[in-house]
Amino acid sequence: MTHQGAIVPGSLGRRVAKLREELRWTQKKLADQAKISVTFLSELENDRRMPGAEIVLRLAEVLGVSVDYLLTGRLDVRPPAQPLVIPAELQQAAEERHWTVAETVDLLKADQIVIARRGREGLVSGKRSKNEWIDMHDRWFGRETRK
Repeated sequence: MTHQGAIVPGSLGRRVAKLREELRWTQKKLADQAKISVTFLSELENDRRMPGAEIVLRLAEVLGVSVDYLLTGRLDVRPPAQPLVIPAELQQAAEERHWTVAETVDLLKADQIVIARRGREGLVSGKRSKNEWIDMHDRWFGRETRK
């Protein structure tokens, strides 16, 4: 199959034909799966016809690729998900103050955004203490009422 991250040159028709061939399907099998005629599929693969949105969507579903890939040749490239690591000091503050998981994650993400912005300006935040996390929570999300 095609490699993730690559841009496959050519037309929509060439990409459909290549994917069909990689699956070792006949035109009839793909046409049946996508609920189109073999004649239409042949003309599409030879760049003599352009399908509408509904047919592109069905082809993408049947071929197991994105609509974006069929239309542009770009594969969906996402960096691998990184595990969320809650610093020990933040975890201690969250447990002590009974913050929800959502509050804790929002606070961490907000801090990461600030660090990213300051990093571009040359000011980078260091490790925070439990009390600094509590103060930040109070400033950004309001005074803590649950103790």
